[in-house]
Amino acid sequence: MNSPANNRTEQLEIDASAKWPVIVFLGSALLWLLLGGLMQLAAAIQLHSPGFLDACEWVTHGRLAPAAQNALVYGWGMNAAFAFGLWLMARLSATTLRHGGWLFVAAKFWNLGVFLGVAGILGGYSTSFELLEMPRYVSLLLLAAYAMVGVWSVTTFSIRNTENVYASQWYLFGAAFWFPWLYAVAQIMLFRAPVRGVLQPIVNAWYAHGLYNLWFVPMALAAAYYFLPKLLGKPIANYYLAGMAFWWVAISSAFAGGSRLIGAPVPVWIPTMGIVANMLLVVGVVVVALNLFGTLSGSYAAARGSLTLRFVLMSIIGFVLAAALNLALSMRGFAATVQFTLFDGLRDWVTFYACFSTAMFGAAYFILPRVTGKEWRSGALISVHGATTALGILLMVVGMAYAGWTQGGMLNEPTVPFRQLTDAMTFWFAYRTGVIGLLLVGHAAFLINFIWIACPIN
Repeated sequence: MNSPANNRTEQLEIDASAKWPVIVFLGSALLWLLLGGLMQLAAAIQLHSPGFLDACEWVTHGRLAPAAQNALVYGWGMNAAFAFGLWLMARLSATTLRHGGWLFVAAKFWNLGVFLGVAGILGGYSTSFELLEMPRYVSLLLLAAYAMVGVWSVTTFSIRNTENVYASQWYLFGAAFWFPWLYAVAQIMLFRAPVRGVLQPIVNAWYAHGLYNLWFVPMALAAAYYFLPKLLGKPIANYYLAGMAFWWVAISSAFAGGSRLIGAPVPVWIPTMGIVANMLLVVGVVVVALNLFGTLSGSYAAARGSLTLRFVLMSIIGFVLAAALNLALSMRGFAATVQFTLFDGLRDWVTFYACFSTAMFGAAYFILPRVTGKEWRSGALISVHGATTALGILLMVVGMAYAGWTQGGMLNEPTVPFRQLTDAMTFWFAYRTGVIGLLLVGHAAFLINFIWIACPIN
């Protein structure tokens, strides 16, 4: 049996081996988070001030909005997941991350692909498919870079020094295999050997739903299943149910994308299957909640002293809220009211930001002091980031839910002139701009703190 001293030495070696891959991927992620956030802010301003940046075609709303979304999803989201996933796989496998130099190559290729893709969207070479707007010439570059990261994750697991396989590793492996499957199938069916007619929106809806719920959600759950027992010093409650929850969430999410096509001119069984899948997903969500909230039971006070725990708690709440929004938007009557409104967009925002991004923030605050051997420089910047994140999520969820319901009611009322609807929504578009700006302040504070802790000369 290893002594605590030996375990501590082993962890230090693992953290040291992951230092530069983590810093490179996380640094790239934060740069994209700030850049994507600025583009998202500009696109939000254009919705209530149409003349903003109207003199340059590169930054018109039709280009700027998808460019911002792709920068955040593939720039911030994927890079942050790579940094966290590689470190966590090494930690749970009790082995060092070897030949990390190849991961630098993977990071360069991935970020080059995202840069070329975002530039292509701004240049007018966008496709018409959500989350697949980047020009086709970047897809092979992204898949090649992803393959390099995936190989290192599998290699790290294969040389592990422990017989145990933890719940966090299930979610990491699931996400690692689901993303290339989703992305490659979507690229082939929409661009390389394109299907025709109504099959195209079906494939796009399947991909968009899968990307959020089979890549970003599993990453967030991997963080929750690792950090809760780690920081609270007690095992996951009802852990024997965790395996069932993993498969239930995975299988249900894989079939739930059709619910995005309620009312669309597609075979009625496709949205119906998505509706049933979202209903079945409730069981998996309840089991995950039993695991995670059961672990937190009696220990909520510990979150006051742990920044990582506070962000992970936000992530868990975001996971439950995202599942509730998916279920609500699967109800035909409810969807008929709020489709094509701000409420509809809120679902993906909650999944990506309130669930996934908060988990990555919490992970970063835990990981970076361990891989750099330094403490965070500014407590004030940490407080700014935490406060703006919590307040921004609350304001966005409450405001956009109310605004979306109001917008849907007006859209479904034939006596309401469209001009009246536009005037009524102007305030809420400005409100959304303010919330995005608030979150951006927190992101800037986080980036400054990251530079201080990651810079080798300080």
